[in-house]
Amino acid sequence: MLTKDYIMRLIDSLVKMLARLVFLKQGKNFEEAFKEIDQITKEIFGLDRMFINSISDSQLIKMISTSETLLAPNCYLLGVLFKEEAEIYGLNNDSEKSFEMYERSLNLFVEGLKNSPILIEPEHLKKINLTAAKLEDESINIGTEESLFFYYEYTDQFDKAEDLIFDLIEYDSKYLKDGIKYCERLLEKPDDILIKGNLPREEVAESLKQLKEKN
Repeated sequence: MLTKDYIMRLIDSLVKMLARLVFLKQGKNFEEAFKEIDQITKEIFGLDRMFINSISDSQLIKMISTSETLLAPNCYLLGVLFKEEAEIYGLNNDSEKSFEMYERSLNLFVEGLKNSPILIEPEHLKKINLTAAKLEDESINIGTEESLFFYYEYTDQFDKAEDLIFDLIEYDSKYLKDGIKYCERLLEKPDDILIKGNLPREEVAESLKQLKEKN
């Protein structure tokens, strides 16, 4: 079985390859930067970058989930690559494509967290947080909202998660049960954790009351 050390070495190898992108981005050599990403995707996944970008996240996740052990790191690696593409598109003033790639990046990051959060270390969370920050206060699709909600709860940003769950409920009442379960999970946490997450127990209880009245 592949060990965590092996997986971390795989991720470290990606970091070294991505270091070459820094110079390309600084020099605004965007075409070469995309070629570099294409080379990385071929080396690691045996897949062409354009092919990866042509299929949905769910299709892509199925393709890289042949090994349960590698699913989480594969999702993380692709999340990083999508984040790099988003940055390059942004530097090239293509805000629409940049935003799309940030959404895809977050979705892959979160899929990895759901599958095996123990493989994601604090340093890796920084990249995920940078991606999430790009999507805050933006009009994102419902799937990305779900991913962002999961990430906020996972990182103890409870106030932001609460705002999102109410947005999701407004979009579709099917999320009402998720909202109730979320508040119930929070009430099981110590007061100091809730305060650190900017959502004191009293506010959680009030939100739970409101949601149950809607149920």
